[in-house]
Amino acid sequence: MEITVRPHVLLLGLTVGVALADSSVVTLALPRILADYDVAIGTLAWVLTSYNLGLALTAVPAAFVARRRPSMVFGVSIVVFSAASLACAFAPSIWVLIGARAVQGMAGAGVVCAALDLLSQATGGDAPAARVWALSGIIGAAFGPAAGGILTQLLGWQSIFLVQAPVMGIALLALRGATAVPVEEPAGRPHVAANLALLLVSGALVASSFLLVILLINGWRLQPLEAGLVVTLMPLAAIVGARTGGRITPLSARAASGAILIAGGSAALGWLPHAGARWTIAPQIAIGTGLGLALSALTERALAGRSAQAVHGGWTIAARHAGIVLGLVLLTPLFTADLERNEDDALSAGAAVVLESEIPPLQKIGVARDILVAVEKAQEDAMVPDVSDSIDHQDDNAYRELASDLQKQLNRAVTNAFSRSFLVAAALGLLALAPIFVGRRDVTV
Repeated sequence: MEITVRPHVLLLGLTVGVALADSSVVTLALPRILADYDVAIGTLAWVLTSYNLGLALTAVPAAFVARRRPSMVFGVSIVVFSAASLACAFAPSIWVLIGARAVQGMAGAGVVCAALDLLSQATGGDAPAARVWALSGIIGAAFGPAAGGILTQLLGWQSIFLVQAPVMGIALLALRGATAVPVEEPAGRPHVAANLALLLVSGALVASSFLLVILLINGWRLQPLEAGLVVTLMPLAAIVGARTGGRITPLSARAASGAILIAGGSAALGWLPHAGARWTIAPQIAIGTGLGLALSALTERALAGRSAQAVHGGWTIAARHAGIVLGLVLLTPLFTADLERNEDDALSAGAAVVLESEIPPLQKIGVARDILVAVEKAQEDAMVPDVSDSIDHQDDNAYRELASDLQKQLNRAVTNAFSRSFLVAAALGLLALAPIFVGRRDVTV
């Protein structure tokens, strides 16, 4: 069934995309936010967690209100979301930013749930509305990190939130002529298996949307713009997967294929043979394609044949973002501990490299001291240092070889520090197969 693309549909889809992009849009900005506020990585993770937690906890209540007053919920939520975005842009401390992000998440829940009901009116039916809604969410969630990285590099991380406010404000035009009819019939029970699978798949995706970005910028020293371009592979693959995945039937087969691709791509990131963005290309394509397949199939399954579609949309949003919170809670402390352990191992290995190098013996102590200073400075900035800046006589082959060997040790250590977290994410993706196949008989295509 073809969907007529009307201005109302585009505006409503835009709001869904922006609201769901916000779950990860600041990921590439986190290193800059870390530098501005000087906090621990565990605290920094709450910039992401607070938004997703607010959205997860508010989605179902917002959906119940939206089914009776969709236009009111949509309008109020847009205004609150825009105001919270401005508060984020001008936040004087990390805790104000985290609090404003939580408010953004709660308002985002109202935007997304009410938009589903309004889309039913704009498209003329629940099924096309669900497809527009699901595709908008997939595009937003997938493109979020890349868009945030590009804005951060060009205009600063605050510009992410300054841009959101007017963009969401324009979407109020979608209410012109809206005639959504309140739903009176009972909402019915949510599709537990589909929503549980969504939770687990979303938890697995945290590794590629959060940890991969930290690895690219803090570990391999890419600029946010460069990292943003690198991670555009995932959203492009996600769009292809979502648009072509309808050929895979039944829905359980499409959802399972997506979960397996996400798990496989995450495992590949956990077993990278070398440091470098090019090694992430194939895993990103697998994860992005899996995202498009799994989220579209599981969202269709969760909504298919159920009355009060906005309410069931609320359940899917709650499940997805509860999964993101789960992923952040599981993976953040794991990779932080691994990072500290691997830093110690790298320093020990680096000392051995200096001692075994061919530079003059009397120079080795001075070189080791300079490297330690560079490492300590980089730790303050939560970055892996470029040791070539700390080693003089770069025109000497022995010094160049030493710098190269040391950098390889550091890059290997930081890459290995993320390994277990990516593998845990892969396990979450595989766990999603259980509810996918348990609920496969509930919906047929």
